[in-house]
Amino acid sequence: MIPAPLAALLAGTARPGHAVVAWRDGEALTWDRLRGDVGALAARLDGERVALRSEDGYAFCVGLLAAAAASCPVLLLPPGAPALIESLAPHWDRLLGDGGEPILTGAAAAPPAGFDPARATVTFLTSGSTGQPKRIGRSLARLEAEVAAVAALAGPLGPGCHRATVPHHHAYGLIFKLLWPLLAGRPFAARSYPLWEPLLAELHDGDVLVSGPAHLARLDGLASARRPDLILSAGAPLPTAAASAAARLFGRAVSEILGSTETGAIAHRPGGGTMAWLPLPGAEIDHDRDGLLLVTAPWLDGQARGADRIVPALAGGFHLLGRADRVVKIEGARVGLAGVEAALAALPEIDEAAVVVLPEGGTTLAAAVVLSEPGRLRLADDGAFRLGRALRNRLAERLEPAARPRRWRFVPSLPVNALGKRTNAAVMALFPSGSADA
Repeated sequence: MIPAPLAALLAGTARPGHAVVAWRDGEALTWDRLRGDVGALAARLDGERVALRSEDGYAFCVGLLAAAAASCPVLLLPPGAPALIESLAPHWDRLLGDGGEPILTGAAAAPPAGFDPARATVTFLTSGSTGQPKRIGRSLARLEAEVAAVAALAGPLGPGCHRATVPHHHAYGLIFKLLWPLLAGRPFAARSYPLWEPLLAELHDGDVLVSGPAHLARLDGLASARRPDLILSAGAPLPTAAASAAARLFGRAVSEILGSTETGAIAHRPGGGTMAWLPLPGAEIDHDRDGLLLVTAPWLDGQARGADRIVPALAGGFHLLGRADRVVKIEGARVGLAGVEAALAALPEIDEAAVVVLPEGGTTLAAAVVLSEPGRLRLADDGAFRLGRALRNRLAERLEPAARPRRWRFVPSLPVNALGKRTNAAVMALFPSGSADA
């Protein structure tokens, strides 16, 4: 179904009132119910700066639309994280949802007339690579345009439900879990699925599964007879083993989405792996003289420059070469951290690696490593210190001395956030000052 404008949806002219918006604990929540809930909440608001936090996707959607209809700028907050919420208090006047005023009260009213999504501002929080929160604002009109591109990419889908393992306060979750089905007339599951077992128990043929590497890498021992129409992953590259496991479990290849909070979704990679990224419908991808990604799209205000270096591929596609800001100076030499990670992952003892520069003199290269089965056996025999030294020596065939890590951590898995994205801050926390390697 072609996405309908939010203004028409709230006015009641685009969908019949009995059509299902969301499912929650077996209850069908309809468009009549949604419009009534949005109108009741909007009547309580008057242009204040609103912070929105709710793990219930339906309540979150009501809060977002009501605040926008009442001309209230909206800041999307994560669940939990009390210290973060407290630090952001100067940026909002009213907190709606979890820990604040109730979103759903049982009252109903017609939404305000004259809703203009171009004047409705939604602010996301993103940690980037440093772990420090940044506020990124986008209009609902821009998000609508992104939904149109996503729907055009997916093509016809069955009547199934959107179910997600990712949170909806991030741009990826908001677009693919809530706004896309909302605008396209497909229901979404109001509940969140941090664990696979409850999701698989409710999954149906024809559903859309919105996930990411943090969850798709944890499919061992699971079984499913259901066949979703579409499986999506975003936030970080999906390991080949995880993509293969998902394809075996669900009978369908995973489609990866590339984007950022600043740009929204810009490209996709059907089947994942080493295939080239292909621009989303309406997006134009180019690069500058330094190889940095440039993107133009209807959901962007002009041309945006990314932090990733790219190289063109056939049929208008491109390959990522890593982030430009991950080139550092070590002992006077330029070292690409992505290249060091690739050299480590090529060793038979290593499944996955993350490399950071520690603040100890600004030149200490450290590697957090997930070992393969041969690597774990060698760690048990040699210990952490000797294994780290042996791995550094093995890298002599591939890397100059400045690019070989001096400190090591051997971990069961690399730390990631809810979207499966790795941050420098989380990896650096594995190397507290003065600690010994282990």
